Amino acid sequence: MKNSILLLIFFFTISCSSNDKDVYKNDKSLYENNLLKDYELFNLANDYINTNQFKLALIELDKIEVLYPSSSYAKKSMLLTGYIYFLEKDYEKTRAIAEMYQRYYPGNNDIVYANYLEAMTYYVLMKKHDYSQENTYKALEKFNFILNAYPNSKYEIDILTKVKLINNNLAAEKLDVAKFYLNKNNTNGALVYLKDIYTNHSSSLSIEETLFLITKIYYSLDENELSKKYASILAYNFPNSIWYKKSFQLINNLNDIGENQKWYEKFNPTKIFRNDDQNNSNNTIIQSIE
Repeated sequence: MKNSILLLIFFFTISCSSNDKDVYKNDKSLYENNLLKDYELFNLANDYINTNQFKLALIELDKIEVLYPSSSYAKKSMLLTGYIYFLEKDYEKTRAIAEMYQRYYPGNNDIVYANYLEAMTYYVLMKKHDYSQENTYKALEKFNFILNAYPNSKYEIDILTKVKLINNNLAAEKLDVAKFYLNKNNTNGALVYLKDIYTNHSSSLSIEETLFLITKIYYSLDENELSKKYASILAYNFPNSIWYKKSFQLINNLNDIGENQKWYEKFNPTKIFRNDDQNNSNNTIIQSIE
């Protein structure tokens, strides 16, 4: 009962914000004259969402909270309210609702969606890789938490796809920084970022160029064995890459490097499992709660 009262207070606070006052008038008839069951109100709200009538959907969901506070649909309506605010790009309200749900219903079956909804509020705010990546890191942290805490959930495939896109985004940013340092002749600074990509983002689309630049830096430092090591990794994993061709042209006068296409095998190169999915990194589609 205490939880229900707190949730009603929370929803009253959320719903009576400046932009929604006209929708949430203190009209008792909206509730007293209601003849619909909880599931009917929930289905009606979904119908309104499908036709982009979000304000009307919020009214029906609020009715469930007030008239059927102990219903399982009251919990679902809470998350659906958060989903509506997400569609309206009010990510602060979305996040507040998701966090409230996690606090009061930690054992509910829909707790995965609450976490997913929260993660998406950070994911959609990811900026281009030449800006701050705070939201990117938060989204990655939240998505990884879901994958580890709730394996095989219905959102796993979607999350895995988004994690791949996040890794591509982060790797691209770090590659740009590495190039900046190279242009300043700061090879040590460049290596820090390139090694970071190799260690933490080897499945990204930036890995080929990263391996070439590492090869080039070590070659310039007369670290021939290290240069051949990373060139062999590039050759083994991406033999048709333009970056491998460049690296081969760079080091082909070193010992043990010849015309034999299998020269790299003696260096025991590492197998890289790269993600070749080049879906639009601006994909912000979110699944709805059922």
